[in-house]
Amino acid sequence: MAEESLLRESAWLRNGCNAFESKRPSSQPLSFWLNQDILLYIKRYEIPICSVYGEIVYEDSPEQMRIEEFGLDGGGIDKLVTTGCNRTGCIYCAFGCHLEKDFSRFQSLKETHPRQYKYCIDGGAYDESGKWKPTKEGLGMGHVFDELNKIYGEGFIKY
Repeated sequence: MAEESLLRESAWLRNGCNAFESKRPSSQPLSFWLNQDILLYIKRYEIPICSVYGEIVYEDSPEQMRIEEFGLDGGGIDKLVTTGCNRTGCIYCAFGCHLEKDFSRFQSLKETHPRQYKYCIDGGAYDESGKWKPTKEGLGMGHVFDELNKIYGEGFIKY
């Protein structure tokens, strides 16, 4: 969506939703939608969403207005939010996880998907050249996080 970054916004302003004539043709049909548009659409039309997102509720008052009381323009409603994850990606990606101040994505993974968490954190070993690599027991991210926490301070990455 264009609202997610200045780069995406400028790309949308330059090309619109479809950049078929560019060097790397692409299509982003939801680029002009706002996050609130999508949450409202999902709620209004009762579209099932993945359980990791939780429920879609009003930020200040979960039992506030019924969705039928207003149109898709939002009509002055409070902000909609998800009770679970608000974004998802690769569950093993650690990009930016040191910036998570409260409950980290890995702590959440431990609760919601314990087998995947175990695979992510366990395993790993140094190879003959001294390079850390995943093993059949897992990716070994626990070791990586421990090393980073030694360098940058305990709790730099919470898992």
